[in-house]
Amino acid sequence: MSVKDVKIAESVLEKIGGKDNISQATHCMTRLRFNLKDDNIANEDEIKKIDGVLGCKRKGGQLQVIIGTNVSTVYDELCKISGIVQEKSIDENLDKNLPSKKKSGKDYVNAIFDYLAGSLTPLIPVLIAASFFKTLVAVLGPSLLGIISETSNLYILFSFAGDAGFYFLPIFIAYTAAKKLNSNTAIAMMLGGIMIHPTFLGLAQENALFTVFGIPSKTLNYTGTIIPMLLTVWVMSHVEKIFKKYTPEVIKVFLVPFGTALIMLPLSLCLLGPLGSILGDYVCNGIIGVYNLVGPLGVGLIGATFAILVLTGMHMVLFTYLFITFPTLGYDSMLLPGILCASWASTGVALACIYKFKEKKKKSLTFGYVLTWFFGGVGEPMLYGLSIPYKTPLYAGVISGFISGIVAGFTKLSAYTLNTSNGVYALTAFIGGPKSNYIALVITLLVCLVSGFAVMMFMKLDESKVN
Repeated sequence: MSVKDVKIAESVLEKIGGKDNISQATHCMTRLRFNLKDDNIANEDEIKKIDGVLGCKRKGGQLQVIIGTNVSTVYDELCKISGIVQEKSIDENLDKNLPSKKKSGKDYVNAIFDYLAGSLTPLIPVLIAASFFKTLVAVLGPSLLGIISETSNLYILFSFAGDAGFYFLPIFIAYTAAKKLNSNTAIAMMLGGIMIHPTFLGLAQENALFTVFGIPSKTLNYTGTIIPMLLTVWVMSHVEKIFKKYTPEVIKVFLVPFGTALIMLPLSLCLLGPLGSILGDYVCNGIIGVYNLVGPLGVGLIGATFAILVLTGMHMVLFTYLFITFPTLGYDSMLLPGILCASWASTGVALACIYKFKEKKKKSLTFGYVLTWFFGGVGEPMLYGLSIPYKTPLYAGVISGFISGIVAGFTKLSAYTLNTSNGVYALTAFIGGPKSNYIALVITLLVCLVSGFAVMMFMKLDESKVN
């Protein structure tokens, strides 16, 4: 660990009010995410001045400190010097004496977004790994290069490695959601396993009648779903708290987990699972309907606004859409193409800035941002180091992202692998489908880079306002 990372961790901890002001500390790919006991203690302006911090936002009930690709090492050091258990909250009892605040409607909405983001963000490594295995199958298999056959052990190995990341999604989401809510992760995972048990899936396939303690259950295939388990774990967290509160200490060790699971069996299989499935269908059909209605315009809007969503820190919630639609359709023609356009158009903007900058240091820094994005798959240093401070690169990215998104929509560019990576790695999402998809991909990338570069060349880049 570098001395700089240690200094960042120490400075951030000081500016947010120390370890005693932290209820929970986690991190995603580029950000430290804090739930604070007293939000007023943390000074955003002072945090932004810390060398190595790219930005600071409050969203979804969290204070989010943007660090960049070295966030995990900064987080490890922060946990080390503060004594915080990694990715778990400090004992919630420490908050019991704090004055309660009356919650507004906005607070509840933020809490929902916080729950979604906290549950989905940790799943990114699983999805990336599974997506790349699927990509290897598509590239090396008969559908493209034909290097390996469908009967070869390597093809079969990569296939089930890729499928596992999505098939067992209810178990993965059960773990991350329970961890977010400080509930029993093992019981949550067991409930997820029950919902994709081979016997239950067999009943669902046969549309067989099934009851739980005499209550009719609608047998469904929950593999690859997230909403049923998000609802189940949320309710489970409250059931578990009740058992913990009223169970005598002498029998708590077995009655709390058993009682929680026992109560959750009918709730999850008869109510929450089917309800989550219905909600998922409505969301999926609604989004598909929007795409059918607006077509290329929808892709253009995503290309124009995705950078702004990143600024709010709520872009992860948008990926919920992918978890719902991908298992249903097997491809995505709106969100991932739009994100690709936003990302590559911003790169065209950055290349223009490198050309326009007069100071060698700023040229070098911007070139570093581009390399970090291309090879590291992280675009936030470019966003917070270039687009936000100078402003006009952000505007140019919005315009060129919209233009390239429209082109992607008209060429019907589609992603056939659920891959949320960035930079060069994002291209693997578009491997598969008809050969025309590759033509659409090349055209879109060229439009992204050219339009981003051209739009920025027509805009002013004031170097004097940023040192």
